[in-house]
Order: sequence, then structure tokens, then C-alpha cells
Amino acid sequence: MRRLYRIACCLLLCPALCIAVWAQGAESQCPAIGTTYGVSLRRAAEHTVHVDVVAHAPTGDFQLPVWNALYQVRDFAQYASHASAGGGVPAWMCAQCALGDASVRKVDKTTWRVETGSQPCITFSYDIYANDAGPFGAQLDSDHAFFNWAEVLVYRTGHRDEPVTVRLLDVPPGWRLRDTGPFGGLDERQTQSADGHAEKYDRLVDSPIEMGTFAESSYQQDGATYHVVVDGDSADYDMVALKASLQKITAAAVDWMQDRPYGEYTFIYHFPQGPAGGGMEHAYGTAIDLSAGRLQRDPLAVAGVSAHEFFHLWNVKRIRPRSLEPVDYTQEQYTRVLWFSEGVDSTVAEHILVRAGLIDGHQFLARLAQQIGQLYSRPARKWQSVEESSLDTWFDKYPHYQDAERSISYYNKGQIVGVMLDLEMRRASGGRKSLRDLFQYMNQRWAKRGEFFDDSESIRQAAEVLTGGDFRDFFRHYVSGTDEIPYDDFFATVGLHLVHRQEALATPGFITGRVRNGVAAVIRVESDREAEEQGIAPGDEVLEFDGKPLPADFATTVSRRQEGESVRFKIRHEGREREVTLRLYLRQVDEYALEDLRAVTPAQAARRTAWIHGESQPEAGK
Repeated sequence: MRRLYRIACCLLLCPALCIAVWAQGAESQCPAIGTTYGVSLRRAAEHTVHVDVVAHAPTGDFQLPVWNALYQVRDFAQYASHASAGGGVPAWMCAQCALGDASVRKVDKTTWRVETGSQPCITFSYDIYANDAGPFGAQLDSDHAFFNWAEVLVYRTGHRDEPVTVRLLDVPPGWRLRDTGPFGGLDERQTQSADGHAEKYDRLVDSPIEMGTFAESSYQQDGATYHVVVDGDSADYDMVALKASLQKITAAAVDWMQDRPYGEYTFIYHFPQGPAGGGMEHAYGTAIDLSAGRLQRDPLAVAGVSAHEFFHLWNVKRIRPRSLEPVDYTQEQYTRVLWFSEGVDSTVAEHILVRAGLIDGHQFLARLAQQIGQLYSRPARKWQSVEESSLDTWFDKYPHYQDAERSISYYNKGQIVGVMLDLEMRRASGGRKSLRDLFQYMNQRWAKRGEFFDDSESIRQAAEVLTGGDFRDFFRHYVSGTDEIPYDDFFATVGLHLVHRQEALATPGFITGRVRNGVAAVIRVESDREAEEQGIAPGDEVLEFDGKPLPADFATTVSRRQEGESVRFKIRHEGREREVTLRLYLRQVDEYALEDLRAVTPAQAARRTAWIHGESQPEAGK
């Protein structure tokens, strides 16, 4: 009997996926409880993952989630095929689990029922097509693999809280692996299979894995280890600079929270040449995609999204609303509080960037004014509250929903409401309490007790406990309501006021929604312009801009061009593609800035400095 080598991990201290290396030919053990998955990468060139599932039971239902990570029903079962049971015996499976015949039948679009009669084990096999790039997806090709496990692995219904084991098989030679947890990996000296354990399915799908020939670095800070993994062309990024930036971000955030609930944390980055964008938080790491072009145009882009995703390890992963628990993978899961879990996360990320020395006070105010301008540009703010925007997040995939007349963003308004809540807490407490105190309180009151807060009501109550003030009107007007925010009333407390100007920017004559996977849908066309004359209509898809895939910041990129300049677009209308050349014209757009009041008092100046740096003023009320 050959020895089994494992890299030790303590599931009690590190409750996520634990990776260990198995020697080729190691004797397999039947799972006494829980579920074991064999995941073969043999067909990487075809983007196909083969999965064998074993569970100790004579019958059971296996289900793929319909959503995970991204608030969109994506029906991962659309990628599943060749489902079977009781077939051949995989090399890693123990013999007794392969005994006898079995049957499998589809119960609904995402569930399979397997029956073996009197046999002790269920065996279930299927293929998954994995070519969904991005931090929310699963992708396997000849160069690398990234798995959000919810897109790849079924769970046994009613048994999500049982242990799971994942056996990676047929890993291409030379590949290494790293997951978003404090665990070991595979390198060139080791075999082409690896074994991972998680205490339950939910922990597994909160620990995506990167495999390939990626670049990796790490650093130690205040007793913790941080891993930095990058899949991309080394000419497109500077690992030394990236790591230096992350060191500042992690130090600033841990100091701001006065807490570090992990021993290891992993940043996974993809920097492809084509379109990319977005990040996904996890309890022990994050996965972030940015296009190489965006890195060159916007040096702060990677720092901004990294600060946002890193702070999520507290806000939403641990300081978590009750409305998101327990996770329901079978249908939409509604919550009114994404304005806080996502939007106010961005509020804090800006303070972290300041504290890290990556932006200064002037940049902080300019970036905030830009967010205010974005909200003003959306007439839907007058009728859709930020809580309603949270509930409606499941519409985000529909182009019409992105129209400024139809919706606001809970990221955008949530960030602004977070700023106003911070300023109001400072006003109510004489500067002694702030957003920092709110998060530290919520961390102690709910997260560290393993409890969940009651959406907006708990946030309001926390602000009142800390300041002694009454925040019912604030939440009624600006969180559940749609009243215009009286910015100057709030900003006067820090010696500022909001200034409105107009600026002429270039436009092609149409407006698109968000860029997704390099494509943006047209949601509005200007009247009496070339775009309308050439037949561009709402619902069309913009595929290319000057012969290249659309950048994530497509609208901003176009606005920087010159009036009268000709630009080329590839447009898809009802399945047919064509190229269109349009001359850009100037359109007056609203711009906003935060500027000093005519006379700024020392007290206002001191509070402004504390606010921008995310600090309270313990002595201010004395």
C-alpha cells in the first residue's frame, strides 16, 4: 500500500478548501459521509471538465446552482451534458462504490435523481463545458483553469452541510494551483493529481481555484501571509508594484477595522488582452479581472477594485445580512441591503486608498463628486430608492434595465449614502463617532458572534446606539425613500459645497449599458444624428470599437476623443453584424466638484481631515 502525502490544514481554524497532493496510484478510500468529486482536466483543449461524483447513499438528487457570486440567474446546468450513473469505474473510485447498476433521470432543468437500489453508494457522472471567463465563472483551456466551483460541481440536495472532497485529476504537466484559502498547491515536482477537502459545499464554492503557469508572489504582514497570483502577460503588469500597492491596502484596512480574521489571504488576478472587468469577494481571498489596456489607461483601477474586494472580507462575508442566509442556490435571493454590502463597501474603499497613500484628499473629493454626478445623470433616482435597486439587482442582465430612466445603481447611490451617513454620524456625535465606529461595532455585535444583521434596520439602530441620535428620517428619506440628497447641508459640516458646471464631451450619438464580456447593448439613440440615420436602434449590440473589443470604460474612452473624429463600430442587429462609421459630436454634460466654502472654520477643516482619512475625533465633543 503506497503512502498518502498530505499538506496539513486545520479545518476548524481555516474553514475553506484544503488542497493536498496524492501520489499516483494511491489507494482510494470510500467516503463514509459526505460527497467526493473526481474532476478531470484531460479535455482542457475542448473546455470540457469531466466530473464523477460519489456519495454514500442508495439514492439521491444532485443539483447545479442556478446562480452564485453574481446576482443573476445563469442556470449553470446549461453547460452540463452526458449525465450518467453506474457506468465505468474511475481509477480513483473505490471498488465497492462502483458495484451494481444505477439509473439517472432529470427531475427539472438543473436536478438529476440517481437510484442504485440496495447498493451503498451513488455514482453520478457528467461533463461541464467551461469557457466562462471572469471572476464569476469557470474556464478551462490549454493555458489555465479558473473554477468558481458552483458552476462545475453539483451538490446533493439536503446534504450541503456534509464534508466534501475534490480530487483534481489529469492536471497538465507544469501546472501549479492556488485557491483562495491558506493552503498548499501543486508544482512541477509533484504529481498530476491533487486532493482538497472542505467542511461543507458552501465553503467549497467560496474558495475558487486558479491553475496553470501563473506568476506568484507573497508577503508577510502583521502575522498573516498574503499570496498574489497573476495570470497574464508579464509585459502588461509590474508584480513588484502590484505587491507594494496591496501591502499598503491590506495594512490600511486591517488597521481601520482593528481586526484580521484570517491567517492567509489570496489575491487572484487575470489581466487578459481582451475585454475584462469585475471582482468577486471570498472569505479568504478574491478573484479580480482587469483588461491589460485598462491597466495602462488607469493605474488606479487595480488598486480601487482590490481595496473594494478586500474590504468585503468583513462587509458581506462576515458582517452579513440575514436576508442572504442561508444561501438558496435554486432561485433569486432578495435583499434590500446591497446598498450597504456593496455601495458602502465602496465608501470605505476610498478611505482605505487615502490611508494607504494611493490617493490624496483632492483626488478623494474629485472621485466623490464624480459619483454624485453619475447619480444626477439618472432620472430614475426620483422614483427608485436604493433599497429597491438592491431588490431589482436580478434585472441587471437586461439592457433596458440599464437605461438611466429605468434604474439607479446601488453601488453608486449606496456609496454616496455611505458618505452622508458618515457625515451625519459625525454631526450627531460632535465628531466623536463615524463610519469606522459603525463597522467596528457591527463586526463585534454580529460577525464575531456568527450572527446576521437585520438589513437596513440594524444599520440604523447601530448608528443610533453609537451617536445617541435619531436616524429614522435619514433612512426614510435617503435609503427607503427617493428624496433628493441636500448635499450642501451635509458637506457644510466639513467646509465644502457642491458646484455644478457643464462640459462638452464627445459622443457617437447613442448610449450603451454596461460592458459585459466586451459587448454593450444600445439603450438609447439620439434623434437626428448619424447613429439614428444609419439604423442603430435600442437593443443592438456594440461588439467592437475601432477594430478592438470594447474596453470596460467604453463610454469614458469615447468621450475623450475629438469632435468630428470618425470612429468605427461593429454592430449586431437581430443576429446580423455590420460595421458603422460615425463622426463624433460634442454634447453638453453636467460636471460636479466639491469646493471650499467662502470661509472654512478650523473646526470644519479638522473634521474634513478626519473624515477623508476615515478617522473619528475622540476629543472633538469635549
